[in-house]
This record gives sequence, structure tokens and C-alpha cells, in this order.
Amino acid sequence: MRFWPAIGAAVLAIAVPAVAEPLPLAACELTAAEGRVEVRASCGTLTVPLNWDAADSDETIDLAVAVVPALAEQPLPDPLVVIAGGPGQAASEFFAASRSAFDLILRERDVVLVDQRGTGQSAPLHCESVDALGPLGPTASDEADWIEAWVATTVACLDELEHDPRYFTTSVAVRDLEAVRAALGYETLNLYGISYGTRVAQHYLRRYPAMVRSVILDGAVPPTLALGLEIAPASQAALEALFERCRADAACDAAYPQLASEFWALLERLEETPSEVTFDHPRTGEETTVTLNRHALAGITRLLIYSPLAASLWPPAIAAAHAGDYRPLAAQASVVAEAIGDLAVGLNYVVLCSEDAPFWGEVDWAAQAATYMGAAFASVTQGVCRQWPRGVVDADLKQPLISDKPVLLLSGELDPITPPRYADAVAADLANALHVVGRGQGHGMLAVGCVQQIMADFIAQGTVEALDLACVERIGPAPLFASNMGPGP
Repeated sequence: MRFWPAIGAAVLAIAVPAVAEPLPLAACELTAAEGRVEVRASCGTLTVPLNWDAADSDETIDLAVAVVPALAEQPLPDPLVVIAGGPGQAASEFFAASRSAFDLILRERDVVLVDQRGTGQSAPLHCESVDALGPLGPTASDEADWIEAWVATTVACLDELEHDPRYFTTSVAVRDLEAVRAALGYETLNLYGISYGTRVAQHYLRRYPAMVRSVILDGAVPPTLALGLEIAPASQAALEALFERCRADAACDAAYPQLASEFWALLERLEETPSEVTFDHPRTGEETTVTLNRHALAGITRLLIYSPLAASLWPPAIAAAHAGDYRPLAAQASVVAEAIGDLAVGLNYVVLCSEDAPFWGEVDWAAQAATYMGAAFASVTQGVCRQWPRGVVDADLKQPLISDKPVLLLSGELDPITPPRYADAVAADLANALHVVGRGQGHGMLAVGCVQQIMADFIAQGTVEALDLACVERIGPAPLFASNMGPGP
């Protein structure tokens, strides 16, 4: 395993050196969904130090930068910067997959995309060893063996990394973003961050408040929160809400009266006897084989309930699997795997092991084990982070963000990973904030058309005052499928 010498545990960011020349851009296309989606843009590469505190070092990395031009002949001077989540998702890929959600904003403003260092085309921290396991992870059925396999494979990734991972944290990424702003010549920015991207957006605002005009936090993560230990309990609460929705829906309840008990029985069965499943891939039609075990089912469930639309497909798949037909569930797993995209696993663990796990405190293993996810996620994280190098973390990264800048916070009522109470915690320290909660929605509100108009109005006005929120009352979850044919009448 590669070894890196110790560095200071905490530093404070300093001003980024002024850029002597503008960043040259050339026509390009951003892609997502394995090339099935393309967006025209102007792209460039900004070379920055690997370690900003040793800027005179010869070790550098290249940041992939893209500007999607506004429709207006004379765009407004302050663009929207889109910051992806994960951690590990590239902003360019996230934007390409969700471009239509930003159409209203693109009428008047450019959109700026920076693949955060460690993602996309910015010195990506990919782990081929982990990717080779596939989206469902190790095939071991015994929990101890499963955890050991995940930890060993992930730690082996350190030998695959080209750059020292300690310089790929949030604290370093915001300095990159400031360098990009200066290189592109923008005086101020509007920020949109989703999930982990809300941490980046908040820390950029903390570091460079004069450069920020407004901020949208979609699925907010409080700076004070150490992500990880609440994932399983929060996801359990979202699953219980899904069970309750089915019981309250006449068609769903009639079709699946024992949905909850069948799910728990299925978990137990797959723990004892994993199943190898062959099915036709729903997109390619190719014959595909996967192994389903308890952990695979938990992982599929966790990701499906992120979205109300995906969650609506879950009841018939569980009922079919309980009856012995695992193909619908395996097909959903393949779709989930594609939806995750090209996640940089190395960056994910750099952030988790530097900014979250060290702040967990004592773990309530009984509370973890009581959830459908169990204690496996926490155990894997602890195992990996014992051996993963801790990176550069600003001394105030975990402090509350106090600001009077206009901030729009968006939450899904049933979000299984960043529930609305997280955004409430963030808003408590903001003097000019508005929190919008979508009834029955999951993780990320960007796909809700009504919210897209609210976002556009907020960016246009630069204030949370006088926003028309009447449409929020009409937001609701997608209807649950009562069969493979769709929802009930």
C-alpha cells in the first residue's frame, strides 16, 4: 500500500493568486448516459497546484472547465455554477444528464461547470478494483466476509491513485473554484449545489463571500454534520414512509397487503441463500447475470427510494422476488447502476475519511443493526478510514455557516439521506434564507418542474423575498405501481 507522510490536520485557505491571462475556451460537447445525451459548451483546462500551500511546486493537476452559454446575446454578468454531489460525481456529467432543469436560468445566464478535482476529467480518483466488483458489491453472503472484501478492495485502490489523495478534499476544491472564477473573469457567482455539493457551495461562501451573489442548496448537508451514521436510520425512516404510503393507497394495499413483511422475509432469505439471476438488460436487451444477496437488496432499496418515481416501481419488484422471480429486481439494479454514473470512488473516500468519519464519535451499533441496511455501511467505512490517509481540512469546515447572502434551500419530504431537518439546521444560521419542502419527494428537487421555476425566479431576483410558492402545494409523489402495468386506477 502506498504511504504518504503526515501533514497538518487543519489549515485555513488563503487567497488564490490572481490569474494573469483569461482561460481560453474551445467548442466542445458534454456527454452523459454513455454518450446518449450531449450538450454543446465551451471547454478549457486550468492548471492548478496539487497543493495550494506549496504553489511553487512542480506537481500540478488540470481542472476540466466548461461554460454552457446563455441564450441571450448579452448574458448577465454573474453565471450559475453547478456543483455535483457524490462525493465523486463530475459536474459536467451531472449537468448533461439534467440540462433541461436549467433551461429557464440559461435564458439569461451562462452555466459554469468545474469537474471537482478527483472527478470527471480533473485528475479523477477512480478505483478500477472497486469498479470491478460491480454495483452490487461483493458476492459473499456472510456479513463479516462481505465487509472484509469491501474494505480490502477499497484500500487496495490507494495503489492505483496517481496523485496524493490528501489534496482532494472540499477545503482544496473551493480554492480551485475561486481560481476558475478569476480565470474566467466573472466578478460574482450564483451557486447551485446538490447533496455533497451543498457542502462545497457552503464552504465556498464561507471562504469567498464577496464573490457570491446567491446560493441554492438542494438536499442540504449541514457543515456541522458528520455524514455516515445517520444514513441507515434516515433511509429506514424513508422506507417506513413508503410502506405507509402503500397501506394508505387502496390499489397498492390490495395488491401488496404484506409488502413490509415480504421485504423483511426476502432480506433474510437472501442472507441465507444468495441467488444468481439471469435477465435481459432493460436498456440493451443483452443477457445479464448478477448475484443478489442481502447487501445487494439493501443497496438497491436504498438507491430506489431516493426518487419517488423509482420508488413507485419497488413494490411489484419486491412482491415478485418474494414469490421467487428475481428478474424485475435485478433489472432495477442494472438501471440504478447506470443512474449512479461514473462515480470516482477514490474521491468519495477522501472526503468521507477526512471530513466525516473522524467526527463520528461513538457508534450506536444496535441502532445501525436495527435498520434494513444494517451496520455494514458503518463497518466498511470505519475499516477503510483506519487505513485511508486523512486530507487537508480547514479548521472551520465543521463550523456553522453564518451568512446574510440569499440562500434558497430545497428538500424532499421523504429524502432518505438529507431529510428536511438538515436544511432547517443550515437555515438557522442564515439571515436571508428560505426553505422549500416538496411533499412526497425524495433526494434532490431539481427534477420537479415547479421547483425549476422557483429556482429561476430566485436567481433572477437575487432574493428570497416575494417568490411565488403557490405551486409547492401541488407537488406530490409519483403514484405507486399496483402491478407491473402501472399504478391503480
